[in-house]
Amino acid sequence: MMMLDKMEELKLTQKSLAERMGCSQQYISRILKGTENLSIETISKIETALDLNILQGVI
Repeated sequence: MMMLDKMEELKLTQKSLAERMGCSQQYISRILKGTENLSIETISKIETALDLNILQGVI
């Protein structure tokens, strides 16, 4: 998964990613498990926190 790979590359834990995104570690856990429906706003926060281009070309 792109998100997990980038977290590993940046040596980020779920907690540190949550802090970057302004959400809880539990929310990050649900995202990674695929049990959370993501809004465009959340995807944008992930992009910013991990320096990824998830939405590029989608919208």
